[in-house]
Amino acid sequence: MIRYDTQFVKDAGEFYLPETRRWFTFKPNLDDEWGLKHDLIHKIDVLDGYRCGIVRKGVAYIAVDQNEHGYPVLERWSITKRRIFQPEAA
Repeated sequence: MIRYDTQFVKDAGEFYLPETRRWFTFKPNLDDEWGLKHDLIHKIDVLDGYRCGIVRKGVAYIAVDQNEHGYPVLERWSITKRRIFQPEAA
């Protein structure tokens, strides 16, 4: 069973993007070296895989490309209904 807990920002969760009327899930970025190098602490699940980014309470910054110097080009999404998943203690 999963309960919602909004106090932890380094755990998996979900959010709603009103612009597209879609839910997205995210989890900690533990293995994407490029994303970690640029402090993109989350992996956001999108239809064609995942994107690195940062999910905050009301906004998500998603890496959509990289510039000629290798730095991320971030897109700002205004999000709602962010929820953090915490596994139920056994």
